Amino acid sequence: MLTEQQKTFCVLRFEKCESVITVQRDFRRKFNIEPPTAQSIRRWHKIFQETGCLCKGKSSGRPRTSDENVEQIRESFVRSPQKSVRQASRELAIPLTTVWRVLRRRLRLKPYRIQLLQALHDGDMQKRIEFCTFVLEKSEEVEQFFYRIIFNDEATFHLNGKKENVRTIFL
Repeated sequence: MLTEQQKTFCVLRFEKCESVITVQRDFRRKFNIEPPTAQSIRRWHKIFQETGCLCKGKSSGRPRTSDENVEQIRESFVRSPQKSVRQASRELAIPLTTVWRVLRRRLRLKPYRIQLLQALHDGDMQKRIEFCTFVLEKSEEVEQFFYRIIFNDEATFHLNGKKENVRTIFL
């Protein structure tokens, strides 16, 4: 990668002698490295003549998604929030990554899936209160009680779709 000083040297030298070979020879002598290509020297010279500067112009970068497409994506998910991003991409004929980017960055939406793992029953509240009371009493009686507790959460999945949760507390 050439420095601005080296590019400037090439442009000024080319302006003076109008010979790419001479510029390359002088560049090699002065900087003791391989000179830039003839095409680069001519391009820099042309840019300098047109703009009066060797500064890199603003690049176009990635084109922004149109407001119409953003609105289409928003409406698609308002109509059916359960829709997958892939399905929306196919329906709207918009690339999958564009749909993701619009949802996350422009619309500030994040995907989620609600998972109901365990239902609460009538007696559960009383059991929770009893457990909390037990832990508070033990923590006052036994030094470093919380370092002696191991909570274990295991699940077994069966081929028929049944799931068994086993929660064990070792004291």
